[in-house]
Amino acid sequence: MTGGHYGWVGHILRVDLSSGRIAVEPTRKYDSQGIGARGIGQWILFHELEPPLDPLDPGNKLILGAGPLVGTLAPTSSRLSVDSMNPLTGGTSYSNVGGHFAPELKYAGFDSVVIEGQAEQPVVLEISDGEARLREASHLWGKTIWETASALRQELIDRRWQIAAIGPAGENLVRGACIIIGNKRAAGRGGSGAVMGSKRLKAVAVRGSGAVRVHNPGRFLADVECCRRIINRSSEIRVLRKCGTHGAFAAGGYYGTTAQSVRNYSDEDWDPKKTSRLKEHLFRERWEIRRLACFNCPIYCSHFYRIEDGPFAGTACEGMETNTVRAFGSNLDIDYAPALLKGQALASQLGIDVDMCAASIALAFELYERGIINAKETGGLELNWGNYQAALTLVEQMACRQGFGEVLADGAKRAAEKIGRGAERYAMHIKGADLNEAGMRYNRAWAFGITTSTRGGGHLDGAPTLPFLGITPEQGEALCGVPTAADPLVYEENAPLVIWFENMKAGLDMVGLCDFTCPTIDVNLLTPDHYAALFSAATGVEMSGEDLMEVGRRIHNVEKAFNTLHAGFTRDDDYPPNRLFDEPAKSGPYRGEALDRERWARMLDRYYYLQGWDIETGWQTETGLLELGLAQVAKKLRRYGKLPY
Repeated sequence: MTGGHYGWVGHILRVDLSSGRIAVEPTRKYDSQGIGARGIGQWILFHELEPPLDPLDPGNKLILGAGPLVGTLAPTSSRLSVDSMNPLTGGTSYSNVGGHFAPELKYAGFDSVVIEGQAEQPVVLEISDGEARLREASHLWGKTIWETASALRQELIDRRWQIAAIGPAGENLVRGACIIIGNKRAAGRGGSGAVMGSKRLKAVAVRGSGAVRVHNPGRFLADVECCRRIINRSSEIRVLRKCGTHGAFAAGGYYGTTAQSVRNYSDEDWDPKKTSRLKEHLFRERWEIRRLACFNCPIYCSHFYRIEDGPFAGTACEGMETNTVRAFGSNLDIDYAPALLKGQALASQLGIDVDMCAASIALAFELYERGIINAKETGGLELNWGNYQAALTLVEQMACRQGFGEVLADGAKRAAEKIGRGAERYAMHIKGADLNEAGMRYNRAWAFGITTSTRGGGHLDGAPTLPFLGITPEQGEALCGVPTAADPLVYEENAPLVIWFENMKAGLDMVGLCDFTCPTIDVNLLTPDHYAALFSAATGVEMSGEDLMEVGRRIHNVEKAFNTLHAGFTRDDDYPPNRLFDEPAKSGPYRGEALDRERWARMLDRYYYLQGWDIETGWQTETGLLELGLAQVAKKLRRYGKLPY
């Protein structure tokens, strides 16, 4: 970060809620650790948190970070990284969310905010033009996110303040609670809302009048224009622009049905009649009011809907996302479209992650179907597949820790452990994080990236999407050096493919741009070379695409080390649920497909070998860490006996 404050604004805000102390430190302090956002956040977590530590302890830190391209003219420069210790897994957590909060944080004078401690009473953190203050907020405690945002904007007078808040789920320490930016955009996976709630921090409000300077404006504008042309000529972007993620990727979407999690992963192909009732165009034609976009986004993939009649008349919210359609649709066997919109609205108001929420409810539905639990235990709720009234009731109960929702509020893994009676075999999770992803039995690279994710099961880490895109072997070779990248059934070359996507996504999260600009949806979109060019012109620090990927690899290793240190994860934790091995898909084009344990193990061997990790334990090695310049990481792991010889 040499040559002045270009790209970065140069300051990190430190807030101790226990003492009320607020301090500022230079971003330059983290020169060699990570180039911003997720990189700085994960580095701070690893070096400043000591085991043993509970994620909901005041000693945990919540870090909000905006990368060096955030707030500039770079397309989609809106992303906020939210980093913390994960209440579901005990390991690391990182979420990435758009909207307008992250640019406003930069304009207010800060690249990151590091929050620790616990306030005596609920508070709001206000940040404006280089200054910050804590304000008592007991009157907001208990309010939904929508109510909180509305009340704060009235109190602050200027409606241009950007707000990140928690709802009842975060206040009640629901482990899958999330932070919501505005009224809908969620820092979804990782339980950051519960961490924020444990600190009695109701909201963070930011407003700034500053600017983000770029080092070489002429070069930067030329690179921006190049990237915009690439984005605008993509046919996949045009689909996303018209139909959102619902139409582009979900069951019932633009391309018809795709493999989904169906009824708690008991199958991966949903009845076409049911998917037809959730077609994206039906939502658009019946209920769409307007289109919405994040800051400086040429894609504007979000839709705002309002239902005017029927049992959910008056429901209005921003949505629908592919994960919501899968979560409340195929995974719960619900094909009543208004109920899905209502579920989206509830999740946004209450501040609960739809993936965690629906996976826990899907577990309950299956246990009810199998007779492991009954209506007496559920408080009279009949948890039959497709029962949307019961599902929506459970969403509210989970957020408020009431009724049977109290059992589910800590995620499927813990719910199954509470229930017992063999329920554990039906809890779909990875490393304790609830699983709600597109079909995993037939798409081995996708499944492998989800499973090896350092934050627990989630596709926005290293899960390759190329098998969904129908690319040629030549395109796979040219993009990431893997000619079999488009074949969903292979095992052999998935290790380098997943590593490529892990490193790219980490680099992308650090600079602060959106995943929809990269090859996850179209191999002809932006590559690490494009992001590195934007970064170099903006900051004055020259970086190649290979350099960016290497920084991504370093941060991925820091996250891996955090997991080893705090959660004790080993090789055993890099396997998906047994159901995906033992129960083949029952229907659809991939009927009979299941994962193979022996081939998975060999794939894992190669993955560890390429990473420079120990094949037997899955832990990192001193040699591998030193090659990455992570001597301090190796030293700390050795101190805690977590570095194999």
